[in-house]
Amino acid sequence: MDRGISRKERQKTKVEFIVPLHPIAEAIISHCRNEQERNEEHLTVKEKGDSLVFQPHCSRSVMGKNLSIVGKACGIRQRLSYHMARHTFGTMCLSAGIPIESIAKMMGHASISSTQIYAQVTDKKISEDMDRLIAKQSEMKREPTEKGACEPSDISIYKMEETA
Repeated sequence: MDRGISRKERQKTKVEFIVPLHPIAEAIISHCRNEQERNEEHLTVKEKGDSLVFQPHCSRSVMGKNLSIVGKACGIRQRLSYHMARHTFGTMCLSAGIPIESIAKMMGHASISSTQIYAQVTDKKISEDMDRLIAKQSEMKREPTEKGACEPSDISIYKMEETA
């Protein structure tokens, strides 16, 4: 693994993927690597490995225990799961303005529709997007309009009447 980048192969598709690591993830990996080196000093070469935090084929109970340890180290008291981690990652990325195509690639999804299940649009994100739209329209109002361009005052809003 290069510094700051995780390079792995997807289990289902066998396609290689590269994900730049967040500094917090780098710190966790570094801590685990140091712990592993300290614990392996007395082991033979055959017993040593590079599993770090999560072993490649560990059971749900082992995965849950490891997530609990990481959560406690981060001050998280809520019960964590791998599934919850994927939802949180997708939603945080989307809220940070990362394009859904990039999120899909990082999560190993072939289809954006799979990513949309994990990446939930929050009320805060909707509010920020609307603020951005209003700011962009305000900027456009300040710029001189081209001859013949439609002014906001020229736009009529039609109410569609409901038919019974």
